[in-house]
Amino acid sequence: MTHRSHTNLYRAAALAASVMALTSCATDAPASEDVAPISAPTTIYEGSYTSAPAEEILGGNTFASPEDADRSDVDSTARVAALMLHSWDTTVDRTETAAAVRAMPLMSDEWAAHQVEPERNASNGEWLEPAVHGAYSVPRAVPAIGDAAQDVDEDKAIRVLDVTWRWVARDETPLEGGGHRQVSVYLEKTDSRWDVVGHQTRDMTASMPGSMTGEGT
Repeated sequence: MTHRSHTNLYRAAALAASVMALTSCATDAPASEDVAPISAPTTIYEGSYTSAPAEEILGGNTFASPEDADRSDVDSTARVAALMLHSWDTTVDRTETAAAVRAMPLMSDEWAAHQVEPERNASNGEWLEPAVHGAYSVPRAVPAIGDAAQDVDEDKAIRVLDVTWRWVARDETPLEGGGHRQVSVYLEKTDSRWDVVGHQTRDMTASMPGSMTGEGT
């Protein structure tokens, strides 16, 4: 056999091997519809799930909501209620009671029916400057010191919280003032869920540092 014949034989063998390899790959490869598509780059969304800017959302998107409460836990329900009762947005709220209306999902039907906005805001004077700057309140609630909290029965309880708040202006103007109240929240348990059946507030602002001069919050 000549050198040319050997060369042709090697080329033929190589070609046959290539064809077999391609055939094997085609046989082993999954059908096109079974091939997972290439994923697009993951984008992490860091904003609020709404089309409106955060500064236009109620309370700058900072307010507590009924969904934040663990209704099986009396302390959680009382704390979220106390926070919501003191979460005001001067751009949309006409009175303090607007906050109580938003907290109605935490209340019994009977107590919720009592949450009716009055014609005038009892805190109109304290809201004047915050309203000029489109401010909203930022409340903080902690259990009151002492033995005020009571478990009256297995399905009845009283929780007393100290609530303080400051105002945050949407135009970033520093605002003085704020407030301090002691809130008594009365709760009853029905079907493993705690409901607010009443609440009372006592103004403690005079005891806040700087309250006589308007300094401090």
